[in-house]
Amino acid sequence: MTKFITLLRHLKSSWEDPALEDFDRPLNLRGEAAGPLVRDALATRTPAPDLILCSTARRTRETLALVGEAFPESPRRFLDSLYRAKVADLLVQIAGLPETVGSVLVVGHDPSLKETVLHLAAAPFNSTQFEIRHRISRKYPTGGVALLALYLDRWSAISPGCGEMVRFFAPRDLF
Repeated sequence: MTKFITLLRHLKSSWEDPALEDFDRPLNLRGEAAGPLVRDALATRTPAPDLILCSTARRTRETLALVGEAFPESPRRFLDSLYRAKVADLLVQIAGLPETVGSVLVVGHDPSLKETVLHLAAAPFNSTQFEIRHRISRKYPTGGVALLALYLDRWSAISPGCGEMVRFFAPRDLF
C-alpha cells in the first residue's frame, strides 16, 4: 500500500520587528504574495490530504490560512511539537496517524522538514529523484513543497528509506 506525505515549509516570514520572538514572526509581503501560487500548485500537484498537521508558530498558521483554501474539507491539527521539531519528533506524529489517513500535509519548519525528507526517501532511482534530493540537501526554501510516496501498510511502520521523492517545488518555480 502507498501513503503520501506532503511537507510544506512555511512561506517567507518577516524579520522586521526584532522585539518579536521567533515563534511570533508573521509572514512578510513576499510570503503573502506567494501564498496563492503555492495553494494552486498544491491543489494540482499533490494529493488532497486526509489530514493537515501544522505547527502553532504564527508564520505556519498564516501559511496554512493562505494555502489551506485548496483543501477546505481536510481536518487540521495544530501541534506545538512541530515547532523546533527534530526528525524523531515529526516521525512520532506521523507514526501515530490513524490508518484511515492515506495522505497527510505537514506545515512546518526547516531544518526538520529537510531532514525528514532526506531520512524517509530511499536512494534516488532516476535523475529526477537525484535532482530533487540534491536540491533539498542544499536548501529547503520557504514555501518549498516536497511530496513523498511511502511504501508501507500502516503509518506506524514508517522507517528510513521507506519512500521515494515524487516532486519538489518552491515559490520561485511557480512565477
